Amino acid sequence: MNDHARLAQNNSLMLDSPRAEALALSVEELSLYLESVKEQEPEQGGVESELTAQEIQLSVIIPTFNERENVRLLYERLNSSLRGLRWEAIFVDDLSSDGTSSEVRALARRDNRVRLICRHNRRGLSSAVIEGALAGAANVIAIMDGDLQHDPAVLVELYERVASGEADLAAASRFLSASAAQGLASKTRVQISETGIALANKLFRLGLTDPLTGFFALRRDVIERALPELSELGFKILLDIIVSSKPRPKVVEVAFDFKERQFGASKLDHRVIYEFFLFFLDKSLGRILPLPVRFYSFAFVGGMGVFVHLTVLGIAYSLLHSPFVVAQSAATIVALLFNFSFNNLITYFDRRLKGGAFVRGFILFALLCSVGVVGNVGVATVLHRHYQNISYFAPALVGILVGVAWNFAATNLFVWGKKPAYRRSRNRPADA
Repeated sequence: MNDHARLAQNNSLMLDSPRAEALALSVEELSLYLESVKEQEPEQGGVESELTAQEIQLSVIIPTFNERENVRLLYERLNSSLRGLRWEAIFVDDLSSDGTSSEVRALARRDNRVRLICRHNRRGLSSAVIEGALAGAANVIAIMDGDLQHDPAVLVELYERVASGEADLAAASRFLSASAAQGLASKTRVQISETGIALANKLFRLGLTDPLTGFFALRRDVIERALPELSELGFKILLDIIVSSKPRPKVVEVAFDFKERQFGASKLDHRVIYEFFLFFLDKSLGRILPLPVRFYSFAFVGGMGVFVHLTVLGIAYSLLHSPFVVAQSAATIVALLFNFSFNNLITYFDRRLKGGAFVRGFILFALLCSVGVVGNVGVATVLHRHYQNISYFAPALVGILVGVAWNFAATNLFVWGKKPAYRRSRNRPADA
């Protein structure tokens, strides 16, 4: 009797019959069994083929801010419209106060195609789109609003145009359809859109019917090429991607009916025209003067502040016959308040200070700008003493630039740079 048989016989005294028989298998039989199991395992290539067949074809990026009532309806429409595609929906929420992210989480717990990026200390449509696109798994990425004005059924055609290689980017145009203005809530919105489209086509030589649409699909590499040149301003992301991508992508347009908003309020206002102005400065001057786009806005507001200062000074000194020191002091305070208020409104609209934060911000703004005044006068005086043979305008201009640069850098860091305005509110967001 060999050793294996003797061991099996000894074990049979302690185990029941089936267990003993199993242990009594010869080495040869066990080897044959293991080889047969190995032959039945799928090859590695088979596993990869199966995974490839399940790859996500389309990543849909949906930036949201206070869209709770729209989330479930949008999900249902995506589920119905995209039955022929393997898709995922990535909601990028800017810490909405109405429970939007909680609604998305509830869907994600039931359907793993739904994902959520809930952003903290960041806000803005363009940055939300970029973060969502970079998080997406598919090679074709679609962008759409979460307000139900974009019909998910159009996503299929947008995807096919890109996936087939017909175009690098497919945009859904509001102005290729007869009912284009249906979703534009007022004549003002129509005028703003038409003005922006005309300017975009003329200034950037596009020839598109709707370069400002927020509904489009593109290949991943297009957005990756555009990343280094995208504007920090957050202006219309489609236009920014087209202009920033080198070489420019091939674009096709698809008609769609722009639906009326069912819930929530439109976030479009006249500030979009000013943003377009800054966007143009950034794209045209940015290569020559690589300055932050907010600096252009800050300097522009400062220029208007000079006009306000001189106007108040003239009224107080010439019309009201106030002493010069009184008139100059009043003009300085009014100009500071003007500069702070307008920068808070438009330059830093995404970090806007409200309530008590506004008052504290103004006091800090005034203190920091007073340092800029000292720097302005000091630098200009030193230059004028050393270069008396040149016009006094030159050292004065240098002093002004030093003052503006200090004011921008200091206030950007200490007044508007700590926390976004929406976090300073005493009313905590619902799903924080």
